Amino acid sequence: MDHWINILPVLILAAACIYIFITNDWRRILIAYVILYVCAFAIVAQYWLFTFSLVKLITGLMSLVVMGISINRYYTIPQKKAKSELVFRLIALCLIFILVLFMVYRISNYLSISLEIVLASLLLIGFGIFQLGITHESYKLFLAILILFFGFELIFSANETSLLVNGMLAVVTLLIALMGSFMIINEFETGAE
Repeated sequence: MDHWINILPVLILAAACIYIFITNDWRRILIAYVILYVCAFAIVAQYWLFTFSLVKLITGLMSLVVMGISINRYYTIPQKKAKSELVFRLIALCLIFILVLFMVYRISNYLSISLEIVLASLLLIGFGIFQLGITHESYKLFLAILILFFGFELIFSANETSLLVNGMLAVVTLLIALMGSFMIINEFETGAE
C-alpha cells in the first residue's frame, strides 16, 4: 500500500457492507451506502484529480437521494431477518472478502493501479454481486447495481482520465438511479390499482 492510512477507509467500507446485510431498515441502508461512497472518495481523492473524485462522490450521493425519495414513499416497516439468514449472509460475505484479499495484489500489479483503489473497488464489486444474488426487494437490487457499477467505475477511471468519459459514467449512474426510482414507484402504483 502506498498510504497505510487508507486501511481505515477500507475497513470502514467493509464494515458498512456488513452492516447493510445485518439491517433491514431502508434509512440505515441508505446511510451505509453514503458511507461506502465517502470512504471510496477518501481513497480515490489521493490518486485522481480532486474534481474527478468530487464528481464521483456528488454523483453517487445524488443517485442515493433519487433512490431515497422513491423508497420513502412506499417502504415503511422493515421485516425482521431470521438468525440463520444473518449467519449465512455474514459467512458468505466474509468468504467474498477473503477471496478479494487473495486477488487484490495480482490485479493491482496486472492493471498497474494502486492497491487501495483495487481493494476498494473489488470489495464493492463483490458486495454488489452478492447483494444482487440474494435480494428480492427492488430498491436493494438497484442499490446493488449502483454500487456494482461504482466498483467497476473506480477501476476503469483509474486508467481513463478523460473528462468526457468520466462525465458519461456520471450520467449512466444517474440514469440507473432514475430507472430504479421509476421501477420502484411503478411497482407500487400498479400494485395499488
